[in-house]
Amino acid sequence: MMRKTISMPDNMGEWIAARIDRGQYNNESEYFRDLVRRDQAEEARMNFLMSRLDKGDKQLSDGAYKELTSDGDLDALFTDIEKGIETDGERR
Repeated sequence: MMRKTISMPDNMGEWIAARIDRGQYNNESEYFRDLVRRDQAEEARMNFLMSRLDKGDKQLSDGAYKELTSDGDLDALFTDIEKGIETDGERR
């Protein structure tokens, strides 16, 4: 396992200590590992969104789109999006 040494302002160290005192984390290492995991998940979500935007942009450029002319069309779109998210294995 890799070891790291970091420096931070006192108020940040106090923030972490308070989270540990409240029982939210067992120690500072656990806190930082959680931050890194959250950052990794956020980057994965951003990459997913960017790929979807790129795909949509290409489809739009290719003329592959449908005009939404009613509230029902919009509702159907969001229903399809929600189904796609659920079948993708993970809610984003």
